[in-house]
Amino acid sequence: MKRKTMRDFAGKGISAGFAIIALLWTLSSCGNSDQISSDTVVQANAVNAKGEEISYDDGIPEAQHSPWYDKPGGQLAVVFTPAFYPAALANVRYLVGINGIPATEFRVRVFGGTVSDGPDERHDLLKSEVTTSAEFGNKWVEVDLSDQNIIIQSGDFCVSMEWLTPPGDYGRNAQFIGVDYSNPDGRSWWKTDSVSRWERIQDVANIGDRDVMIRATVIKK
Repeated sequence: MKRKTMRDFAGKGISAGFAIIALLWTLSSCGNSDQISSDTVVQANAVNAKGEEISYDDGIPEAQHSPWYDKPGGQLAVVFTPAFYPAALANVRYLVGINGIPATEFRVRVFGGTVSDGPDERHDLLKSEVTTSAEFGNKWVEVDLSDQNIIIQSGDFCVSMEWLTPPGDYGRNAQFIGVDYSNPDGRSWWKTDSVSRWERIQDVANIGDRDVMIRATVIKK
């Protein structure tokens, strides 16, 4: 299913010049669709037989992003709206990019939020900390969350990737995540580090809206 001055770019500490260089480098070399592995699109279009996968991207990354900062705690997130309630969260998936250090460990985050106001970290839905990593780049990483017993009774919820390793000004010191520019849905959000505020991704770097490639599978209870 398809539901798709010097401070402006990375929050603080990265000059506008560095931001433009990082952005051009990412769009030109990281987002090349020729780098997509043979099973990426097949995996992206798969629907878990045990539930419904909510996706807002089209399965093909036009670019790859990171918080582009020298401190940990940055996040890229998607706000999801189930088609039914109550909805049990079964698993989430992240398209880890091919550049940087794809096998870098990251933290899985699930919390409250709304499409209009974005993520709300005050309502953490995970009962314990969950981390994972990709074996290699350009791969969907699936995380089973069935043991967390997360039930969405109404409204929206948010899933994010949190960087545990500072990605650096160009993002190359850690993992990237795929982003899709085709028909974006206004559901993706960005946070530069652990103390920064959340921003709509369309307001970051002035390059328009895009869908961060995170997906969630829910089961009707």
